[in-house]
Amino acid sequence: MRSILLALAAVLSLFPAAPALAAPVNTGHIEAELVAQEAAVPGGTVFVAVRQKIADGWHTYWRNPGDAGSATKLGWTLPAGWKAGEIIWPTPKQLLEGAAPNQLGVYAYEGDVLLPTPIEVPASARPGQSVDLKVAVSFLVCAETCIPEDAVLTLSLPVTAGPPQPDAVWGPRIAATLAAAPRPAGLTGSFTREGDRLSLAVTGEALKGADMAGAYVFPFSGTVIKHSVPAIIERGPDGLTLTLPAGYDFTQGVAPTGFDGVLA
Repeated sequence: MRSILLALAAVLSLFPAAPALAAPVNTGHIEAELVAQEAAVPGGTVFVAVRQKIADGWHTYWRNPGDAGSATKLGWTLPAGWKAGEIIWPTPKQLLEGAAPNQLGVYAYEGDVLLPTPIEVPASARPGQSVDLKVAVSFLVCAETCIPEDAVLTLSLPVTAGPPQPDAVWGPRIAATLAAAPRPAGLTGSFTREGDRLSLAVTGEALKGADMAGAYVFPFSGTVIKHSVPAIIERGPDGLTLTLPAGYDFTQGVAPTGFDGVLA
C-alpha cells in the first residue's frame, strides 16, 4: 500500500508537556482507550486514536464492513472550539464468516488496532493547561456470534506553546498507523461489467514493478461487489486488472457509473 506520512513533526520542547492521561475500559471483548500522538498546540492539529485491543478470535469492522457487520462509530464531546475530523481508517483484512457455501466476506480488524482522528485545536487554547476529551464508542465485535459493546473513553490532553515531543508510547505507534494508511496515489481506474462479474483495471506509475500478489479493492460501498470471493488478478505492464463478482447494485439495483475504494 502506498501511503503518506501524516505524522506531525516531532521536535523536543525546552519544557515538554506532561503526558496525556487516559484510563482503559474493558467492554467484554475489547480493551479500549483514548490515546494521543502528542500534546496539543494552539491553532494546530493533534491526532487522537481509539485503541482497540481485541480478544483473540474476535474482530471489529472497517468503514464498509462487507457482507455483514457494522463499522465502529465515534461520538465526540470536546471543549468549545475544538473540532474532530473523520476517522483515518487503516487498511482492513478480508475475513470469511460462517460456513460454505453461505460464507460472508467482511472487512475487519483483529488484535491491537488504532483508529486515529485529527482534532483541530483552537488558537484560543491556553498553554500550560490540560483539556478533557471524551468519545462514546460503539463497537460490533464478532466471532461465531456478534455482540454490540460500548465504551465512553476520556483523555486529559496537555496544551503546550511550542512544538510538542511525541508521546513516548503512542507517538511512534500513531505515526506508523498514519504512515501506512491509504492515500491518493495518482492511479487511474476504470471498470466494465462482464455478465455477473466486474473487471477493474488500475494503472499508474506507483504500480510499475510492484508486487501484485494478494491485491484487492476494498470498496467504500457495501453493495457493488460480493465480498466473500477472492479477486482474480491479472498483471499488466502498467498496472493490474482485478476480476470480482458483481454485487447487488449491478445485479438487482441501478448500476452505478463509478465507485470509490482502497486498492491494497
